[in-house]
Amino acid sequence: MTAAARPLDDSRSRIRSSGSGIGSGSGSKTASTRKPPPSVDRRRLPNRIWSLVTLALVMCQLQQFAHSGGGGSGVAAAPTPGSLVTNTTLKHLQKRSGVNFRATFQHLLNASSTHLDWENTCNHRPTGLSEKRNKTRRCRKRLTILQKLQKQTARELRGVQGDDKARITVDNMNALANKTIKALDIRKIRKYKLHRVHYRFLPRLNNSSNQLNLRHVHRDLQHFVGTFTYLRNAKMHWDLVNLQARSVLSDELGRLRKSARDMLCSVEDVINLTNLLYTPTHRKVRPQGSSQKKRRQAQPAVTFRIQPRPVMEKWLQLFRSKPVELHQQATLAARGEDVPPPPDSPNLKLDALFAKYEFVQYLKSIRVILSHQRRDLCKVRSTTTATKGPSPIQIQIES
Repeated sequence: MTAAARPLDDSRSRIRSSGSGIGSGSGSKTASTRKPPPSVDRRRLPNRIWSLVTLALVMCQLQQFAHSGGGGSGVAAAPTPGSLVTNTTLKHLQKRSGVNFRATFQHLLNASSTHLDWENTCNHRPTGLSEKRNKTRRCRKRLTILQKLQKQTARELRGVQGDDKARITVDNMNALANKTIKALDIRKIRKYKLHRVHYRFLPRLNNSSNQLNLRHVHRDLQHFVGTFTYLRNAKMHWDLVNLQARSVLSDELGRLRKSARDMLCSVEDVINLTNLLYTPTHRKVRPQGSSQKKRRQAQPAVTFRIQPRPVMEKWLQLFRSKPVELHQQATLAARGEDVPPPPDSPNLKLDALFAKYEFVQYLKSIRVILSHQRRDLCKVRSTTTATKGPSPIQIQIES
């Protein structure tokens, strides 16, 4: 030991001896200021916290590295028991989903082949004419009926347009359907303006009309229901063969079909309620020798006719994708017969796009015409009866 270190050792020894004397004195009342050493658990706690934080950071980096592919390293390629269980569960769910889709396809196609999709859409029976209906305030009641139809049309139109805004358009019409995507974007209809000449047969209304012909509207809505039904069934057949699940195009055609059927039901309801406001006219026997002419009362009842399947299919042949032939093949496939696989025709999407566009325009025209008719329905009759009365020309026309 060096000489320089000796005084330091002596001072340390003095401090230790004096401290021991003070602490051990019997008459000393001063407590020792030295803190007790911390326990083992408290000393290990910071180390445990840092270890957990480090482990969490390492796990996060490993997960990111595995999701990014790992550059072909063993971290991403090594299967874990959890991933094996997940893959097995997904395969089982896909298999079960395919079985359910086949059952749905068979149910829908068998139902379409046994009855007409555009007939009896709301399970109402034609009421005909009522013998006991009161004629008072007939015009006001008819005005209320037309207002109900106008509100229903606006509701369906908002539903179709709101669904378009809430969903994202995808270019692939064969993508699997979900609640966030769609296949038909009618806002880009100008892109296909050269094809519009092939779809002039689709129903249209003249917005300048002052009265809505309910019988013609009923016939046109039948055509829209038939169009969406046949196009949907044809696309579902392709989905069954290739996807075993519902595609985005067939799902959208199903929603349009439901909207068209709801509108057809509303028109039938309006026709039935309108017929209840009028009583049938009976021919009166003229007395002999009376040469005076009586005014002939027009029959106010509104009648409609259900389109037969051959007539509807003849009209559907005008589409470029030939939906009638595809629908017949889908019907045979639903019965378990062997049919050739359906083609993936781009004309099917084009037909559906123009059918959707014309359906939306048709709903807009119904709203406009009903607003004109409701505005002038009771006002014209009240002014003519209160001020002028029937003119001689009107009497001659009615007679």
